[in-house]
Amino acid sequence: MRFPADVDLAVFLYVTGKILLTALPNLRQSAPHVPISYEIKNVPETSLTEAQARYFAPYDEKLAAMNYSPVCTYLISNYGKNLTRHYLNPAERSRCEVAIHELALTVEGRQAFTGSCVIHFHTRFTDDRVLTTRNMKLKNILDNPPYWVLQECPQIDDPAKLKRIHDARAQTMGCPVAPPTDVDRILKDVQSEHQRYSAYQLSVGGYRPVPGEDSYALSDKVHWRGVRNYFNPFAQGISARLFFPVAILAAALPVFARLEYAPAAAHALRTLGLPGEFAAQAILRLCYIVAGSLIGYFFERETFLWGSLLTYIPVRLFTSGNLGPIPYSALAAGVAWCVAQFKKRRRAVLIPQTAP
Repeated sequence: MRFPADVDLAVFLYVTGKILLTALPNLRQSAPHVPISYEIKNVPETSLTEAQARYFAPYDEKLAAMNYSPVCTYLISNYGKNLTRHYLNPAERSRCEVAIHELALTVEGRQAFTGSCVIHFHTRFTDDRVLTTRNMKLKNILDNPPYWVLQECPQIDDPAKLKRIHDARAQTMGCPVAPPTDVDRILKDVQSEHQRYSAYQLSVGGYRPVPGEDSYALSDKVHWRGVRNYFNPFAQGISARLFFPVAILAAALPVFARLEYAPAAAHALRTLGLPGEFAAQAILRLCYIVAGSLIGYFFERETFLWGSLLTYIPVRLFTSGNLGPIPYSALAAGVAWCVAQFKKRRRAVLIPQTAP
């Protein structure tokens, strides 16, 4: 297999090199600081927006079937946009949280939006260890404290299945402690756990104090882990059932466009006495745009990497010759990023849709 120099490869190498060279200063500037103490605000049910209530409704229904009821919803106002709903079952020692996190970062004048919703089950034990089972999609870049037993299940979205996995591990860990049931104690527990976690991150170099501020900054070690995860397409928690059909279709479209669709369109126009190049280029652009749209809509994260890899490597494997002066894979990657941003913006319930 041979990869001749072309525009797409040059664009990919340029962007990759720029990311590696500028990642650290950009992350130092744009990554939000972690407050020493959370500013936690209890949000009454009547204060939730219609979009927020609608977002939590499916979780309320699924957890109600497990006899878990919402006790409170709280907002952490000094650390990005975080809204967490706390659930309890009187007959259980484990508590459940559904946490929505949204963040808009501006890097080099361009704003990128990211958002996530994670289901957590927590159980505290008499030895002060905490078992957490969650479905966070992104790979964690911070060190886990020795008191925190963490089970990551990024491909499980069903609370009942997540709870079964949690219970199986909890049975091996000793005597559980009943969780707090009143709102004040719940919020104090959240604050206490945050401070304990922060103290550990300070001790291992994950956080560093910010002079003159009541906050911590992520260390360079943690930033480089984030960069590593960015270039690891499989650190994003994409399920195999979703990944392979989308990847195959997105990879096949550019290949068939070059081998079949574009030549056929060009031939059809030539039979009419018209120049066929216009039709061929239009078909190529359309197929790459559709491929990029599929990648952005279904993958959502690391769209530049996936858009470039899936629309470039298969074309080089199955076609030969010059790919032309237009960076079609870069076009697909750009479309994937725009589609992913649009989808995440439409889903946002904490950051206004009209935010720049």
